[in-house]
Amino acid sequence: MWPAQLSKFALLASQILAPSHSLQSPSTCLSTSTTIEHLVDCFHPFTVPERKYPNYSSYNAAQPNATQRQAWSDAITAVLNVDGNCSSIPIHPSINTIISIVSFTESSGTAFCVLYESSIESGHYAKGWGLFVVPELRADVSRSVHFSAPHPGWPGGDGDTPQQAAALLKATGAKSLLVSGRRRTASTLPSDCVSSIPGAKPYYMTDPAHSVREPSFDANLAIIGWQNENGGCPATSCAFIQLHGKARTTCPSEQVFLSSGLGNSNASIAWYTNDVDRPIKRLKTQLLRSFPGWNISLPSDDNCILTATKNVVGRYLNNVDLSHVCVQGATAQGASGKFIHIEQAVVSLEPANLGPWAAALRETFGTT
Repeated sequence: MWPAQLSKFALLASQILAPSHSLQSPSTCLSTSTTIEHLVDCFHPFTVPERKYPNYSSYNAAQPNATQRQAWSDAITAVLNVDGNCSSIPIHPSINTIISIVSFTESSGTAFCVLYESSIESGHYAKGWGLFVVPELRADVSRSVHFSAPHPGWPGGDGDTPQQAAALLKATGAKSLLVSGRRRTASTLPSDCVSSIPGAKPYYMTDPAHSVREPSFDANLAIIGWQNENGGCPATSCAFIQLHGKARTTCPSEQVFLSSGLGNSNASIAWYTNDVDRPIKRLKTQLLRSFPGWNISLPSDDNCILTATKNVVGRYLNNVDLSHVCVQGATAQGASGKFIHIEQAVVSLEPANLGPWAAALRETFGTT
């Protein structure tokens, strides 16, 4: 949430739901929510808060062990394979007291398969591994688009990206939504994966965009692996889209800044500007049609620093070997175009703009 105010998404949901802060368990959200975006909003207050893990001991205690890590990835894959059988998905004994997988049906009748953390500690997720949603019926999936919101509750601007992603999942017929279960500052220990710019604040251990130790990174790998085994990721109908919000003072001239994990080098600028059809180019075109008064840019248009060159999921999607994603950036020669990193000003996250956003995405990606 943005500081000192209730998010507009939460305000909308509060008119329909019981106040989220009064809930004792995420499971209660299943009976009080009427839409998938309301459900995601209801889960939102359970996100592991800032400085929950002040040292390595507390952080490690919240991490899955090797058996649990595999079980977690297997559960993500099982949910992706669902087609009307969500409630029958088995959960490995090593994690069946931590997560639940349930079918959630909106008041409209549309059903979703929801993997969520049911274990609570001091009013928040006990572990914070993540929330995962797919349409329960494959007939309700029309595009091989996978949304993620890595930074829930971040006051720098990302606060409402999970709710935005949930609404866009439904409005575009996308395949999946992944939301991190921890604030990026749940631990302020420095990431042992990606180094920040000299003199800048370090990336945090619990920032899944810059750490391979986070369970949501494992979930991303499972989603990517599933897509690769189920038709691949053709540029016409498939992408992995990370939704972020930027601070008002960062790249202030843009309402939306798009990148694919490449920066401002000559080779990268050529990648963005050559004649090859790429999802990110189509999305920019369609967003300009949806929001004709906005400044919507690529790294080839502007020197904004939010290029996601150190995003570990983006590096992996851009064909950097998994063993090297902590230390090696993507290259224009290896970039796949599957990764779309979206940085947004506050105005872009307003509920009134969901319709134009959905329209732009539907025009960008063909149906499968």
